[in-house]
Amino acid sequence: MSEQKLYMGVEVADASLKVAVIDGANRSVIKTAVLETETSPLNDAFAFESVLEGWMEFSGIEEVQSVAVTVPAFRALIRQIYVPKEGIKFIDDYLKWQVRLITNSNENDYVIDYQVLSGSEELGETVMLIAVREQWVDNMRKGFRNKSLAPKVMDVDVLSIMNLLDYTEKPKELECFIKADFGGVTLFWCTKDNLKALRFVSTLPLVNKTKEEAFDILAKAIKEQIELAKEENGAVDTEKFALCGEMADDPLFVELLQQTLPSGDLRLLNVFENIELPADDSEGGSILSSTAAIGAALSSVEGL
Repeated sequence: MSEQKLYMGVEVADASLKVAVIDGANRSVIKTAVLETETSPLNDAFAFESVLEGWMEFSGIEEVQSVAVTVPAFRALIRQIYVPKEGIKFIDDYLKWQVRLITNSNENDYVIDYQVLSGSEELGETVMLIAVREQWVDNMRKGFRNKSLAPKVMDVDVLSIMNLLDYTEKPKELECFIKADFGGVTLFWCTKDNLKALRFVSTLPLVNKTKEEAFDILAKAIKEQIELAKEENGAVDTEKFALCGEMADDPLFVELLQQTLPSGDLRLLNVFENIELPADDSEGGSILSSTAAIGAALSSVEGL
């Protein structure tokens, strides 16, 4: 593999890493994996690096061109915000003020970025505000001994998945995407380059429940959030749903969710155009679990 130009995407969970390695020239996913870290990778850069190096050695991956990290949306701050024309020239200060209002904390505790969705300097702009704790970003920048593995890109899983969709599907119709992980469920409604709505479902109520009880509770909670989103914003009315995440690998959860959704039109987000996927998951990887990691890796591929 040393002659290939490989790019790595890593989704950082509470105590694990979801990894995807892409061959940039052939636009193919070489490997995926879910790696346990025991501690929080965002706070423990040494564990992050050690686990990653051990897996690369085991997998025969000598080097990668770059590493891109993505974090779950419920670990970050994402808001769609209108910036009036008076604030455009001072947009950085305006967004810091917004973060201070939302978090009731010092805006300097966050690294803030944004993406313009619509509007103009004359009329004002609607932007997507993204903020991640500065401590986490510093850990990624400065905590790695092997500088070739130090992440060069840091993103949020929702945007990483949107990046993957833009490369593979370029969706034009509105669809609701459900990323169901054991740490929490993220729902987002989007078309190409346009995030319409974002909601979360906690998995804390599932503690001490049987598998069947837990999945049933979660499926109903997801349906409830879909209905609430539709009531509050008619623009997110859709019967198209796509599922990824750790729980998407469980047939029972998929069946219960499909039965619970309003239309039952649910697809698994594990088949993509324009990108070749591994033939099997024999090393413990999963496309459904690593969807955001694949999107993160694509964000740093040269010439994409």
